[in-house]
Amino acid sequence: MVDIEKLTSIANTGKYPNLCSMTDVEAVKSIMGIYPDLFSPTYSQGVHINRSESKTTEYGFRFQIPTGISQYEYFDGHIGESVLFQSLLQWKSCYFVNDVMTHEVLYFEDPPLFAPTIDALCNLATETTGNSDTSSLKGLLELFDADIESYAIHTADISRINKTIRIALFKTEKSLSEDVLKYMGTRSNTKAYINMKGLSDCVEVLYDSQGNLIEIVLEFNESGLVKNIGYALGTWFKKDAPDGTTPQDNWKAYSERRESHNNSVSSIASSASAFTWFPEAWIDEISTWETIDTAVHGATIVTANADGTKSELIYGLV
Repeated sequence: MVDIEKLTSIANTGKYPNLCSMTDVEAVKSIMGIYPDLFSPTYSQGVHINRSESKTTEYGFRFQIPTGISQYEYFDGHIGESVLFQSLLQWKSCYFVNDVMTHEVLYFEDPPLFAPTIDALCNLATETTGNSDTSSLKGLLELFDADIESYAIHTADISRINKTIRIALFKTEKSLSEDVLKYMGTRSNTKAYINMKGLSDCVEVLYDSQGNLIEIVLEFNESGLVKNIGYALGTWFKKDAPDGTTPQDNWKAYSERRESHNNSVSSIASSASAFTWFPEAWIDEISTWETIDTAVHGATIVTANADGTKSELIYGLV
């Protein structure tokens, strides 16, 4: 179920012209009309909007999936097999562009990054992209493996249509290894190295807040390892009480986590403004977006390569 009435009411207020307009409402209604069997009347599937100045807006929805299994059925019906699927959480997100499902995001219980899971990620990359030469991806992941306590597998963003996989590693280490930067940027005087190092330095300030959830994002496609490094910036705690609970169950814990969440959203927005990741109008709107009931800030994703940086803002309704 998607709360179209809520989405429409937000659009009609005119307070968020850059984040939610009737164009967005009509896009979501169109997807629901084309794929009516996907939308359940029994649980909320929310709507996730991925907005960027560099690409067409994407609309995502969450779907329940089996857990504790070694096989997974993709949106197109293909059956994949991986030891990583045994660590899947119960939800996935499917994103649509112009009414076509383009990629699905799988969420994991943060299995550690070490030799067996590196091999599993490489196999998953081959299955997604058709590229069997994953030596470049494996070499990069092994650099992170040198610090096993600092990295875990958080999500896999899989596009079988575009033959691309984006892997997000939960990152507790504040700085990024010089070896990783050189692996991606070749030399310290290249634009790729300079831009990736610059972005990593910008993100470091967000480690000062314990409420920020920071992931490093790596990309692999049918041509091989993509020479960029991204960061997904989110919050440790949700805006509301965990599913199946109420704030009254433990008011003290709820209040502390709610404050942590709010501080994290604020610090990410401040960084987005300071480093001009988004237009100021977007930042102003996302800064108050969560004052709406059921509205959430999902993540800010910033990616650097030789050409500069590009940013994505993920937000929506739960």
